[in-house]
Amino acid sequence: MKISENSELKIGLLGASFDTGNLGVSALAESSIKIIFHKWPNARVTLVGSGYTPKEHSLFLSDKQVCIKTVPIRFSKNILLPYHFLWFTLYGLIVKILPGASLKNSLVNRNQYFKTLYEMDLAVDITGGDSFSDIYGMRRFILSFLNKWLIIFLGKKLVFLPQTYGPFKKNITRILAKYILRCASIIYARDKESLEYVKNLLQNNKENGKVRFTPDVAFILDPREPEHLDIGSLSTIRKNNSILIGINISGLLFRGGYTKTNMFELRTNYAQVVPEIIESLLKDQRTLILLIPHVFPLPEFEFISDLNACMKVYEQLSQQYRDRVFLARGQYNHNEIKYIIGMCDFFIGSRMHSCIAAMSQYIPAVGIAYSKKFNGVFESIGMAEYVADARILSKKQILNIIESALRRMDKTRKHLERIIPSVKDEILNSVLLNP
Repeated sequence: MKISENSELKIGLLGASFDTGNLGVSALAESSIKIIFHKWPNARVTLVGSGYTPKEHSLFLSDKQVCIKTVPIRFSKNILLPYHFLWFTLYGLIVKILPGASLKNSLVNRNQYFKTLYEMDLAVDITGGDSFSDIYGMRRFILSFLNKWLIIFLGKKLVFLPQTYGPFKKNITRILAKYILRCASIIYARDKESLEYVKNLLQNNKENGKVRFTPDVAFILDPREPEHLDIGSLSTIRKNNSILIGINISGLLFRGGYTKTNMFELRTNYAQVVPEIIESLLKDQRTLILLIPHVFPLPEFEFISDLNACMKVYEQLSQQYRDRVFLARGQYNHNEIKYIIGMCDFFIGSRMHSCIAAMSQYIPAVGIAYSKKFNGVFESIGMAEYVADARILSKKQILNIIESALRRMDKTRKHLERIIPSVKDEILNSVLLNP
């Protein structure tokens, strides 16, 4: 049955949050919500499985303020929490068994959080853009799987928003992922490699018909000027002939991943290579560098903070290159950091969504990659040659890609000006069609 665009649908959004400190995840959350309201202006959206406690978030979308509620799905030892996974599962099981609508409604009304899940018309999932995989460890994969399984168990229609899928290196993760994907109504992939990966995983022509390509949703995120912008004296030093290069330094890669032991098997030492790249760029006297963090994590993950990594590199270089190396200090949200990135002439990023923030504003960007997601997303907009895969390339090869991109900066900007408007239009008008 076709759903009217004027319907007041109750929609749950999984795998997205505004509380992680990862501005890429926040960008995905807001962009996903923007797509939902573009399709159904009267929808009521709830972030499912987000955070530790129920909250409300206010967003400005197209100059309209909307309120987004969250319903956590907890797996903690405190099983008395009314939004614990076990309670949701138990309620769901009992509702299936109980005869008669009145008894079912009586039970559902006993738990407002379960009621929100039970009354959802549709669930959409984005899994942090690239976390439906086992590359970040089994714990993260299992928790993500259980959230999706719960939605399916409750009989809700599940749509996967554009994201990267896999790799699933272990047999058990491959089996579980295959089950979830088979249960989904539509599966959007943000890159052609993921599209083929899912099709091969499902190995069924009927199932493959629901697998579709759409670019990463964060291309449609709106930039917003920060109320307080702290970039030192950059604005007074920058001249008409200056080339401002924004550089995002990943705290995750700077510390060797979550394991701190080169978790992503990079060919070179990232913490050493980044300052060397910056020094090479500064040989051109027109060049100014702005270090831009894109992840401000929760205290327990402070070791992967982009801001800390940026500060270390800034302290290492700022004395020698006074008035040429700058740092975006302070805390910014996803809209504000996109605005700051938009001030640059050229961009280099190790957080993929920092690169998307640049390219969506027609700024040529090179991605220093640590996973396959970079290749697919860059390729989706004709920018595949701008990916410097740190897993296979040497420092010299990475520099060659950056220098080549700088030489073609004007040509690339014109390419982005041609393609990005159609990319944004495709995202807004192709996703969530007849789910």
